[in-house]
Amino acid sequence: MNRFRFGDAVAVVLFAAAIVFSIFMIKKSSGGKRSLVVSCCGDEYVYPLEKDGRYELRGSVGISVIVVENGSAWFEDSPCPNKTCVQCGKISDSGSWVACLPNDVFIRIDSDGDSDIDAIAF
Repeated sequence: MNRFRFGDAVAVVLFAAAIVFSIFMIKKSSGGKRSLVVSCCGDEYVYPLEKDGRYELRGSVGISVIVVENGSAWFEDSPCPNKTCVQCGKISDSGSWVACLPNDVFIRIDSDGDSDIDAIAF
């Protein structure tokens, strides 16, 4: 019969601590100033996520409404037929994005680029 030994418990605790430390360092290094980048019909606009706002952008088929509040951004309304962009909900992490393809509006969250991490795969 295999028994759980003291050394096994130490290894499990150290492994768990390493995982928690890694997650903390990834979150810390991906911090910094974030902004909302909006691409609309070939033009690009940048809005700070620290400042709440409501933006109306004229796309290919009508006006898309984008809201920034409490560090998150989302499509409040768009003229597209399926409203997939509206149903995607809020984005707040660097690298996350939502697009309204029929209206040619694309939003993404960018950080100021001072992170040492090039990419993270989950």
